[in-house]
Amino acid sequence: LVSVRRGDARQGTRAHRSAVATDPPRRTMAPITLDMIRRRAEHNEGMVGNLEEIALHQQEIEKIEALGQICRHLKIIYMQNNLVSKLQNLHRLKELEYLNMALNNVTKIENLQRCESLTKLDLTMNFITKASLLTVHTLDACPKLDDLYLMGNPCADFGGYRAFVIGTLPQLRRLDGKDVTPSERILSKQELPGVTTRLLKELRADGVDIEEASKVSDARDLSPDEDDVAEVLAMPEDERPWTAATRVAEQREFAAQREKNEESKRENNKKLFNPDGTKKFERREGFPDLPDNIDDVRQCNEPGLEFRLDESDDGESVVLECNVGKYMDTSLIDVDVQTRLVRVLVKGKMLCLVLPEEVKPDTSTAQRSKVSGALVVTMPRAYQKPKRFERGGGASGEGEYVVDGGKGVDVGKGEVGGSNPGRGGK
Repeated sequence: LVSVRRGDARQGTRAHRSAVATDPPRRTMAPITLDMIRRRAEHNEGMVGNLEEIALHQQEIEKIEALGQICRHLKIIYMQNNLVSKLQNLHRLKELEYLNMALNNVTKIENLQRCESLTKLDLTMNFITKASLLTVHTLDACPKLDDLYLMGNPCADFGGYRAFVIGTLPQLRRLDGKDVTPSERILSKQELPGVTTRLLKELRADGVDIEEASKVSDARDLSPDEDDVAEVLAMPEDERPWTAATRVAEQREFAAQREKNEESKRENNKKLFNPDGTKKFERREGFPDLPDNIDDVRQCNEPGLEFRLDESDDGESVVLECNVGKYMDTSLIDVDVQTRLVRVLVKGKMLCLVLPEEVKPDTSTAQRSKVSGALVVTMPRAYQKPKRFERGGGASGEGEYVVDGGKGVDVGKGEVGGSNPGRGGK
């Protein structure tokens, strides 16, 4: 009666929550479908009827389904790192030899009684509790099972865990990666009655319903409660408990973030490509012809480079530094220097800048930095200016300029950097 009342109260609480606020929509995880199985059967030329091995790890799967109907000849299943809460729908896989369910949300060992060929079962890092040790006996129906992994589960914290499992499953040869010796098997068989009594005593002291914990044929939904998942999502990451609800919540966060990244990628593709798949901006094969009047040249930064246009330390040259990327192949870069213009072509996209004064194209140089990979174009002035003095030493500071393509334009006294200051010779 107490348990029923608690259930009614909980349902009343849920009804009140739903009346006050709308629950967030549940994100549907990936189901096991024929298309998914075909994609994972590339090594078998996409044929699923005779498929013997399949890898379904890290697919956000919450329920085992379809495998027994689509590919009955499976011998190896890798389904680690998913969100499966219940072992089910495997009874038709009569040839199954190895099942890897590590890093899931399994809470009971069940529904494997008809997998007569099973030799290895990996349930590492699930949520099989101490009470669920009462379901280990179901594996006795798998006579070929000789390798079992239960490490990382709460049941492994029980003091007589190893003796209980080995005594219950005498066919085991390895448990949690450690060989079972003949003497250990005999000793575990002798200790089994005492260990079982101690286990039942501890479970009763914890208030566990022994009969309920021993049931394995009830096909209940053991997925985490959605209210628990919502509560975990509202917690800071460093304060979340390690539960099945936490694993589901974090996986949904990862899925949402991945979907957001994919949406951002799609938006970027829309900027670069037309609906028919063609590029909106074709790459340039070379530099375009210059107009007769330098004033008609339009400055541009098609590749979106960070650049800085400044004068050299000795004041004898104009220096353009472009951040083209450390690993950019130099064969994809081209530079053209005119008396009043400098152009840089990076992977078919052009940076064009009008210089504040005339330079000498014949003696200009372009080099790559060995440290950062930046492109440095040094252009000697056509007409050398008097050397400047330090500020405060009586110099006027006239003629200074700095153009910073990454942080804007710094304007010195008397000139505007980055604009077209006038005509120049060719």
